[in-house]
Amino acid sequence: MSFTSLILGVGGILLSLATFLLGKIYAQTEIILDRKRDAYREFLSQCPCPNEAHTEVAQDYMGFQRNLGVLTIYGSKESLECAGKYFTEFASAQEVLIHVETAGHPAFIKLMTCYNKMIWEMRNDALTWSMFATPRNHRKYKPSYPQEEKL
Repeated sequence: MSFTSLILGVGGILLSLATFLLGKIYAQTEIILDRKRDAYREFLSQCPCPNEAHTEVAQDYMGFQRNLGVLTIYGSKESLECAGKYFTEFASAQEVLIHVETAGHPAFIKLMTCYNKMIWEMRNDALTWSMFATPRNHRKYKPSYPQEEKL
C-alpha cells in the first residue's frame, strides 16, 4: 500500500465522517424548526385576535396555557417578549374597546401593532434557516400603517 492511497483512504473516511455529522446536524435542525413552527401554529390558533378585544367574551385560558408552555420551549426570546406585551396590551385595550364600533381607535391600533410585532418575530424565528427567510437587514419590524409609528 502506497502512501498516496493511504492518504486518499484516510481522507475519504474523514470526509464521510464530516458529511455524516453535517447531515445529522441538518436533520436535527429541521426537526427543531418543524416543532417550532407547530408550536407557533398551535399558539396562534388559540391566541385571541385583536378584534376580540371589542367583546366581553372571556377567553379559554386552560387550553391556551398548555400551548403557551410548549411555546416557551420552542419560541425565541423576542417572540415570547412580544407575546407577553401583546397580552398585557390586550387586557388593557379590552377594557377600553368593549362596545366601541368606530374604526381606528388608538387603543386598537396600539393592540394591532403589538399583535403584528408578535407575528413578525414568530415569522423571523420560524424561518431562521430557510431560504425564504427575511434578509438580515430587513428583520426589524416596520409598521405598514402610518399611525403605528407614533405609538
